[in-house]
Amino acid sequence: MQTQKTALVLSGGGLFGAWQIGAWSVLREHFHFDAVIGASIGSLNGWAIAGGATPEDLAARWLEAATTGQVRLRFPRSPLDGCVEFTQIEGFIRTLYEAYQPKVEYYAIVTDILRLKPCTIDGAHVQWRHLAASCALLGALPQQRIDRVLYTDGGFLGALPLWAARQCHATRVIGLNVMPRMPWPIRAVLKPLRSVRGRQPKPDPNCLTVLSPNQPLGTWKQACVWDKPTIEKWIHTGRQDAEQALSLHPTSVARPSNQKSNILD
Repeated sequence: MQTQKTALVLSGGGLFGAWQIGAWSVLREHFHFDAVIGASIGSLNGWAIAGGATPEDLAARWLEAATTGQVRLRFPRSPLDGCVEFTQIEGFIRTLYEAYQPKVEYYAIVTDILRLKPCTIDGAHVQWRHLAASCALLGALPQQRIDRVLYTDGGFLGALPLWAARQCHATRVIGLNVMPRMPWPIRAVLKPLRSVRGRQPKPDPNCLTVLSPNQPLGTWKQACVWDKPTIEKWIHTGRQDAEQALSLHPTSVARPSNQKSNILD
């Protein structure tokens, strides 16, 4: 009999990632996650979740970051430097990285920009710069060169890396997708790039659940600006949306969180 393995997959989506904290805070009471996979902002949340953070811990770190000052723009020295001042963001990533080490399987998704190939970095090999690379939105944040490979945002070719759950042999996959529909000019640019990459195999639909916000969380500008009341609202909304999802499937929540056979369909 195959052992069940449940993976939590966290998407990119800028500061909309605060919603993931609230949703996960509810799901963790009903599911044991054996593996955590994250792209872009989801890689940061995933690193803390895999490292044993509580929802209160992670929310507090987000709220503290929201009170330390707003993101500032800069004139980049090269197109790879990005137009956003990286000091504050780097400090947040470094602090989060140093606070946790994975206690379950963890994978950060980065994109090899020259080969147009998404890559999984196992938690045992993740450095803080891999987390920075996973969040390195092209044009906004510095691209990261690690071991002679130039990496960009892990969600560049697909916000929710469900394919990585299949690679780690998960038998149950729960995705938290906060990426709204991109503006059409960006979609027009990314479509041919994604066609070059080709389709990535996804998990069996019968073993897959993807939760997203029930209502749009806000504008793209809000997704790029640290604002404490907005972050608090998104975390709360994540809780509400996950609770509603669970209430629609009451028979799926049959066992406490220390058992691994719960299923949310």
